[in-house]
Amino acid sequence: MLPRVDFKCLRPVMPAVVGLCLGITMSMMYAPYSEDSCETFVANQDPQELVKLRETKSLESDLETKFEPRLRLQEKAVAAPSGNRAPSSAKKLVRPRYASTELGIREKLFVAVLTSKGTIDTLAVAFNKTVHHHVTKMVFFMDDKGHTVPQGMSIVSFSDKHPHLVPIHILRYISEHYPETFDYYMFVSDRTYIRGEKVFDLVSHVSVSHHMHLGAPKTTETGETYCTLEGGVIISQSLLSQVLAQLDWCTTNAHSKDASVNLGKCLLHATGRSCQNVAQGKVYGHYRINDFDFDDDIGKLREKVEFNKSVSVYPLPDDTNHYKLHRYFCQHELNLTKQEITRIKEDILYMSQYAPGGRESISWPIGVPEPYKPKTRFDVIRWVYFTETHIYFKDDFTNVDELKGVDKQDIQEVIKLSVDHLNEKYENKFLYSRLINGYRRFDPQRGMEYILDIVLKDTTAQNKEVEKRVHIVRPLGQVEIVPMPYVTENTRINLILPVTEDDKDGVGNFLDSYAHTCLDTGDNTYLLIVFIYKHSSKTDTFSVLKSMISYYEKKYKSGAKISWSPLYSNSTYISEFTIMDEVVQKFPQDALMLMCTVGMELATDYFNRVRMNTIQDWQVFFPIGFWQYKPNLIYDRKPYPTAIEINSKIGHYDANSYEHSSFYNSDYTSARKILSPYYLQMGDLYDMFVKYQKLHVFRAIEPELKHRYKHFSCQPTAPERMYERCLKRRSEGLATRGQLAKLVFEKQQKVDQEHMDMLKKQNDPNVEPMKPIK
Repeated sequence: MLPRVDFKCLRPVMPAVVGLCLGITMSMMYAPYSEDSCETFVANQDPQELVKLRETKSLESDLETKFEPRLRLQEKAVAAPSGNRAPSSAKKLVRPRYASTELGIREKLFVAVLTSKGTIDTLAVAFNKTVHHHVTKMVFFMDDKGHTVPQGMSIVSFSDKHPHLVPIHILRYISEHYPETFDYYMFVSDRTYIRGEKVFDLVSHVSVSHHMHLGAPKTTETGETYCTLEGGVIISQSLLSQVLAQLDWCTTNAHSKDASVNLGKCLLHATGRSCQNVAQGKVYGHYRINDFDFDDDIGKLREKVEFNKSVSVYPLPDDTNHYKLHRYFCQHELNLTKQEITRIKEDILYMSQYAPGGRESISWPIGVPEPYKPKTRFDVIRWVYFTETHIYFKDDFTNVDELKGVDKQDIQEVIKLSVDHLNEKYENKFLYSRLINGYRRFDPQRGMEYILDIVLKDTTAQNKEVEKRVHIVRPLGQVEIVPMPYVTENTRINLILPVTEDDKDGVGNFLDSYAHTCLDTGDNTYLLIVFIYKHSSKTDTFSVLKSMISYYEKKYKSGAKISWSPLYSNSTYISEFTIMDEVVQKFPQDALMLMCTVGMELATDYFNRVRMNTIQDWQVFFPIGFWQYKPNLIYDRKPYPTAIEINSKIGHYDANSYEHSSFYNSDYTSARKILSPYYLQMGDLYDMFVKYQKLHVFRAIEPELKHRYKHFSCQPTAPERMYERCLKRRSEGLATRGQLAKLVFEKQQKVDQEHMDMLKKQNDPNVEPMKPIK
């Protein structure tokens, strides 16, 4: 008996099966009558042409050519070699410098701020400090030149002294400098408080193809709606291009004394779009305040929803109210962030019951990645033990160290947070007594972790001591990518090599290395050797080295790329500022300076790294090089290897080394002006640039910077901090602790063996006792 077929199960797929069968049948019926089938096409082609097409891996050559990428070529007239012939037209490939330019990728937001001579030092500075780090580019415009120009601000002034025409001048300035650079352009007065992060978030969530004319609308007596400059005006790139095409009309019809009306009429005429406060569902919140005084009015304003949601608040009377309002909105954003974190934690707890593993699968703290799990024993992250006064084994070179500086501040803060949390949990009944044990480690996935064993006094039980263990995690914040300006790898590097009498033996090897690395290869470098003389010396101790420099100058006739300069000093300690003050006068302001030392290995890759990491008016570079240990302590036999291998038994990255640095001459000159005479004697170049605070100080490990072993002659006349750093480098730069322990052990064994041999000789009757020497 045949099995019964249930056609109800086939009902969902029956239309698909019937359609598939019908399609196959129609294709088979149509194929014999098709003139464009593969067989017909191949039969009608020349066999030799088919071979050529097959070699190009395509039969449909026309179709392939249609989708081939094509480069835009610019026609350029090329002169003929003979004067009788007419110049032929050739095509030249023109490529932009950046791929983003060729692809049409723009920056996000340009902000034009209208200011004046009376407010440039107050309201404009306050606007710059609260907004500039949130937007891509910001420029201040004024109708007259001010007496003083604040540093760190891009200011453009116009000479016609007509404030109502400033918006038109701004449009002309944009048409000349940034006509197609940004997606959105904002025009605003410096009397406005702008929540920069809100503005950038708004334009980031609006499509760049949307025609946007956004701001704080205001209807005039004639019934037209314009955006006020005090409230802020944002237009898209698509509308800006229309406005720039009508600049002549805008200039002719700018009759109003109100700058907002002139700008509004120009935008309305060119684009035909009136001002709106909503774009693709995003609301541009604005709030107007009259006779604003923060201390008197904030109590009422904080209760208004439209005020708390506003993007711009205007007009502000002075910079003091501007800063106070900024502090309020920062605190408001912080409270909203905390509420959002609490809500997300609750959502994670609720959803965890449906996830594999249930609630036990959630890591602590909620929302923070779980601890790093090492794959091998070499990947284990070490816990560092500390007390309130000392920290133990914080690195591979230190057994115990006094707790001070940022480490002490960090641990004190963690202890305070722990006590506050326990008091919050147990109704403020504890008083801090002491710390028994403390452990901390840095987890690259989570942040800094702490485990504290704390002794507390219970005030409700006659100050009875109670021990509590607290686990704290300081999570990593959001990683920020710092935009860097464009640099090239063909910048000339000026090497500065200070040489004292103690360093002269290694200068010959340095010159040989420089000739091989730079002169033979034609690298764009220049070497200046500074010979440091003592006034007490009567003979020229560097005469041999000067003759070597003359030899290299004669050997390489492509140009003198080596020179020397004398420096006389009575002090045994020569600061870096003394050397640089003598050197900077010999170079232009845009010169790239690289501080070198005798014993370092020169490498082309290191020079290229210096060029990329040193940016004028933006960043200085302080690499951490690999320093070799003392050869007779780390090698068993001679001859010692000539090359330095990066190995933990050969050397170490000296984090206390600051003598290698690269910076531009103009940056040094600007930072040098802030130093007092006392600081010149106590600090160094690294401390100067850190204190300057207007440049990025990039300090990182540099594998291409290798340095041979150097014995440090620490001068007691040096500043105390420099002298202690020198002693530390001298002790840590000998060898590893294991190698030193092995040498001490072998030395002790040798002494013990000699002592045993001496005792045996004294007890041997066949050996005559030694007679005392008279």
